Amino acid sequence: MLLAAILLLAALTTTQAAFAAAPDVSGYLALVKQDLRLAIVGHRLASANAPFCARKNRNPGWVLHDKSQYPDHAIAQAAFGFRAPVAVSVVVPGGAAEALGIKPGDGIMAVNGVNLSASNFVQNERASARLEKLQDMLADVLDTTGTADIMLTTANGPKWVTLAPPAICASRFWLDTKSKLDAGADGASVRVTEGLMAFTANDESQLAAVVAHEMSHNLLGHRQRLAANGNSNKLILETEVEADRLTVWLMANAGYDTAAALRFIERYGRNTGLGVLSVGTHLRWKNRRRVMQQEIALIEQAVAKNGLRPPPLLTADKL
Repeated sequence: MLLAAILLLAALTTTQAAFAAAPDVSGYLALVKQDLRLAIVGHRLASANAPFCARKNRNPGWVLHDKSQYPDHAIAQAAFGFRAPVAVSVVVPGGAAEALGIKPGDGIMAVNGVNLSASNFVQNERASARLEKLQDMLADVLDTTGTADIMLTTANGPKWVTLAPPAICASRFWLDTKSKLDAGADGASVRVTEGLMAFTANDESQLAAVVAHEMSHNLLGHRQRLAANGNSNKLILETEVEADRLTVWLMANAGYDTAAALRFIERYGRNTGLGVLSVGTHLRWKNRRRVMQQEIALIEQAVAKNGLRPPPLLTADKL
C-alpha cells in the first residue's frame, strides 16, 4: 500500500509539473482565429467583385506567418508546431490552397526553387523581413506567370504543389494586434485591429463593411491620388465618401447584408464620438449613413448581370 501511495503521489507530482510547465498558447491561438475570420471576409469580397476590379492579384487563399514574428518563440512553436520558419497559419475555405490539400501548419520550404532557409534569403534583421520578402516574391511570380511551384513540409513529409489561384480584386488583409477601434489601407493591404474585430464579433456583415471600406480605398487608388494632389482635408473627405459609396456595392455582390454597414456606422459613430471627424476629413456618422442609404437604393434599382451589380465607381458608368 505504501509503495502504491508513493507511486501515485509521484505520478500526481509529475502531472502537476507538466501542467505547470505547459505554455499558455491561448493568446496566440486566438490571434490565428481572428486571422482566419478576416481572411475569409476579405477573400469573399475580393472574389465576388473580381469582374469589376482593374487592379487584381492572385491570392492563394491562405495566411502565412513566420516564427520570428512572435515575441516568444517557444510559445509560438508550442501553439503552431512550425515545421519550417515560415508556415501556413490558416487556409481559406474554397480557396486555391485548400483545393491543393494544403493544411495549417504546413511549412514553406521553397518557391520556384528559391530556398527560404538559405542564409542569404534576407539580410534585414527585422522579424517581418523574411515573410514580407516571401509574400512579395510570391505575388510577383503569380502575377507574372499565373503559377508558382511550392515545396512544403507537412505532417506526412515533403509535398510539392503548383499554385494557380484565380485573379481577384487586389488587397492583402492583415490583423493588427492593437486594441483601438481602427482600420486602414495603404494602397495594397487592408489592416484591421483586434479591437475592431471584437467590436464586430457578433455580425460578420459589419466586419465586411469595415473591410470593404478599406478595400475600396485600395481599389480606387486613393493613396496614389492623395500623394499626387496633396492631402487636403477636402480631398481626403472626397475619398472617404467614395469609399463609403463603394462599400455597400462590394458587400452586396459578396452576399453580405448591406444594412449592416448602416448599423456599423451608427455603432461606431456613437462609440467614438467626433474625434478626428471634427477636422473635416470625414462626414459625421449620420451623414455617412445617408450616403450609404442612397447607394443601397441604387443597388436595389440596378440590373444584375450574372448575379452581380456593377459598382458605378469601378465601371465606366461613374456617377
